[in-house]
Amino acid sequence: MQEKMKIRHAVALLLLLQFCLNAVPSVASTSCPSLCQCFSATTVICSDPLMKAMPVDIPVQTTALIVLASGVRKITIQKCLGNLTKLVFLSNPVQNVSHDAFKGLTSLEELEISGSHLLALEAETFNKLDKLTKLLLNNNKITLLAPSIFDSLEKLETLQLRGNVLTSLHRDLFHKLYNLQELNLSSNKLSTICTSKLRKLKKLDLGLNQITYLSLNTFSGNPQLQILSLQGNQITRITPGIFSQLNNLEELNLRDNKITALNAGLFPSNLKKLTLRGNSLIQLSSAAFTGLHNLTHLDLSQNLLSSLPAELFQNLSSLEHLDLSENALQELASTVFRGLLQISVIDLQKNNLTSLEADLFTDQGRMSRLSLARNRLENLPYGIFELLDFECLLRLGGNPWRCDCDLTYFHEWLYYNSNTVEDLSQVYCTNPPPFRGVSLTTMNKEQLVCVNRSISETQCTINLATDSDRQCSLQEANGVIVVTCKLMKCTDLKLDVYFHQADGRTFDYTLSQPWSESVRCLNGTVILTV
Repeated sequence: MQEKMKIRHAVALLLLLQFCLNAVPSVASTSCPSLCQCFSATTVICSDPLMKAMPVDIPVQTTALIVLASGVRKITIQKCLGNLTKLVFLSNPVQNVSHDAFKGLTSLEELEISGSHLLALEAETFNKLDKLTKLLLNNNKITLLAPSIFDSLEKLETLQLRGNVLTSLHRDLFHKLYNLQELNLSSNKLSTICTSKLRKLKKLDLGLNQITYLSLNTFSGNPQLQILSLQGNQITRITPGIFSQLNNLEELNLRDNKITALNAGLFPSNLKKLTLRGNSLIQLSSAAFTGLHNLTHLDLSQNLLSSLPAELFQNLSSLEHLDLSENALQELASTVFRGLLQISVIDLQKNNLTSLEADLFTDQGRMSRLSLARNRLENLPYGIFELLDFECLLRLGGNPWRCDCDLTYFHEWLYYNSNTVEDLSQVYCTNPPPFRGVSLTTMNKEQLVCVNRSISETQCTINLATDSDRQCSLQEANGVIVVTCKLMKCTDLKLDVYFHQADGRTFDYTLSQPWSESVRCLNGTVILTV
C-alpha cells in the first residue's frame, strides 16, 4: 500500500515537473539524455518505464539527479558526476546496488533509494560519502544491515529505514553517527530495541514494529532526543524511569499499543505533546500527569476510561488540546477541567455521558472547539455554555435529546447561537415519541412540556379561570398533572401554566385549545382534558 502511494506521488510530481518544463524552456535541452528531462542546467529528471539502465551521458554540471518510476534494476553512476549533491531513486525496480555504485560522488549530501526491491546492501556501499547529511532507504525489503555500513557517514543528520523487514539491529550499527538528529525505524519487524549512544539524536521513530519490551537504559544514550515515536507496537507496560534522562523530549507518541496503566512521574517535565490514543487504559491515577507544566497536547482517545479523577489535569496550565473521545466516560466531576485556562479544544464525543454539571466549563472562556456529540445526553443544565466564547464551535449531534421542559435552556441558547453548532442537522428530538426525529430548531418553546413530572418535584401553578362559562380543576394521577375544564358554552380555551423547579428556576407556558368546528355542542356542555 505504501509503495503504491509512493508511485502515485511520484507520478504527480512528474506531471508537475513536466508542466513546468513546458512552461519554461530547458537551459540544457541540447545535452539532455534520452528518456530524461532537464529541469534546469543542473537538475536532471529521468522517468520512463522503457529506461532499463542509467544513462551514460548525464551532463557533468548536474547537481541533482532524480530517477522515478523507471525500469532501472541496477544502480550504476558514471564516475564524472562529482558535482552531484542530491541523488534520488524513487519507485524503481532496483534489486541491488554495487559496493562502488557511488564511488566518486564526494559532494553528495542527500541520497534516497525508496520504494524499490532492495534486499541487502554491501558493507562498503556508502564509503567515501563523508559529506552525506540525509540518507533515506524507505519501503524496501531490507532484512539485514552490516554493523559497519554507516561508519563513514559521520556527518549524517537524517537516517530513515521505514517500511523494511528488519528484525534486529546490531548494537554498534549507529555508533559512529555522531551528528544524527533523526532516526526512523518504523514499520519493520523489530521486537526489542537497544539504541547506541547517539548524543545529538533529536527525532527517533520506532513505530509499527513488534516491540513488546523496552529496557530501562534503552534511551540513556540519547539525551538530546526531542521527538520519540513508539506507535503501533505491542507495549503493555512502560518501565518507570525509562524517560528520566530525556530532559529535552517534547513529543512522545505511544499510540496504538496495549498499555493498561501509567505510573506517576513517568513522563519528562519538558514534554509538550503526549499521544496515548488506542491503548487499553481503564483508569488513571490523579498523579499520572503530575509535573507536566509545559504540556500543550494530550490525546487519551480510544481507551477504556469510564471515569476520571477530579484532579487528573490539575497543574496542566499550558494545555491547549485535550482529546477524550471514544472512551466509556459516564460522568465528569464539575472540577475536572478547572484551571485549564489555555485550553482551546476539548473532544468528548463517543462516550457514555448522560449528564453534565452546569459549571463544568467555568475556566474555558477561550475555548474554540468543543465536541459532545454521540453521547447519551437528554438535556443540558442551565447556563452550561454561558462562559464560552461566542465563537466557540460545538458538535452536539447524535445525542438522545428529550424535548421537554428540561431542555428549555438549550432550546433558547440554540435559538441565538445555532451558527456555532457544526452538526446542527443532527440535533433532533428522540423523546417524547410524538417529537421523535423533529429538529430542535423547529420546536416552539410552548411544546417543551414535562408531562410526567411529579407535583412533589415540580410545583405547578395554573391560572384556573372559573366563571359562569367555564370551570377548571387540577389533579395528579399516576405522576401526570391533569387539568380538566368543563365549558358551559362552545368557546376557545387558554391556560397559563407556571412551573417552579426545585433549583429555583421557573418556566411558563401558554396552552391553547381552539374550538373545533367539527365538535358539536351537546346540551351546551363539553368536557376537555388538557
